[in-house]
This record gives sequence, structure tokens and C-alpha cells, in this order.
Amino acid sequence: MTAPPAPALQKTDVGILQLNLSYIADQDRLLLRVGLSENSELVVWLSYRISRMIWQLLNGEAHLPSANSIQTDTPPSQAVQQFQQEMQTSQALQKMDFQSPYTPRQDVVNNQPMLVTNVLLHSQDGKPQALEMPCLEGINVRVNLNQELILALCNMLQLSCKEAAWDLTSTPPMQVAAAPAITIEGDKKVLH
Repeated sequence: MTAPPAPALQKTDVGILQLNLSYIADQDRLLLRVGLSENSELVVWLSYRISRMIWQLLNGEAHLPSANSIQTDTPPSQAVQQFQQEMQTSQALQKMDFQSPYTPRQDVVNNQPMLVTNVLLHSQDGKPQALEMPCLEGINVRVNLNQELILALCNMLQLSCKEAAWDLTSTPPMQVAAAPAITIEGDKKVLH
């Protein structure tokens, strides 16, 4: 017997105006607040495992500069390409507003933050299209992606995880309990 799919929040054609990602020490989780164009917001909890999954799925598209992004054994042409991508990313980050305070919305879509239990990346032609986050409460949160949103989310995730002292790049000690991330390309599913 198969369980029915979790219902999705029915907020279609709503734009994202603001994102806020902050570490809440009492919960040892990240709180993601998404300010929507209809003066409402969506609030979800991201655990360390889920944060790592999002990072692993999106970081390759973000091209954020890091101290060890170009290794000594990287071929020169590939190193130049990586450097150019990182320069473009740095320029795009400078154009984004990370200084303005988050404005809480009047209407909260969910009356309390939902706990994300898995992350699915929907892709088309190798490009990320949407991030789907099933929640413990039985709701699927789906966020349509563009390059600016991927970059902003990865940058905020990197900064928030640094504050939480979470290492996004290391292998967690227990892989057994972690659910795999799935990339959906057309009708194909790829497990990561």
C-alpha cells in the first residue's frame, strides 16, 4: 500500500520578495523565512542534515568563491573557467541586498514553522528548476529557482552554517538515517 503524496501549499504565482535564514541556537536548527509578494510568509526549520542536502544540491550552480575551490592539480583552462564563474558570482552578490532587515509579513502561511524532512531538486536539461521540501507536517513546500535565488540561498546558507559551526562539506558520521536527495530530470530520477 502506497501512502498518498503530501499536499502542497497552494500558493501559485506568488513571488519571493525576501529571504531570511538564521541560526536558532535553542533549536540547533536554521529558520528559513520566505517573504512572499502577497504580504504573507512561509516559515520552515532546516536541520543540519537538510542544510547539507540543500548545499550539496545547489552549491555547484552557485559557484561561490572558496579558499580551496581551485586545486593545484586543476588544469589551467578549468582553473580560468572556475575563476571567471567565481568573479561573476562575486559581482552578482555585490548587487544583492543582504543589509536590509527582513520585514515580517502580516499573514503567516503556516501557523508554526514546519520541519523539512527531505529535499528534492527538480531539474530540466541539467538546470535546477525547483526545490521541493516535504515537511513532517505533511506539506510539500516547492520553491521555483532562478540563478539569483540559488546564489542568495547558498550564500545565506554558508553564512548561517558558519554561525552554527556546521561544516557543510564534511561527510556526516552516520549516513544510515539520512534519506537520499533525488534529482528529477524529466521522467528520470537520480539518487545522490
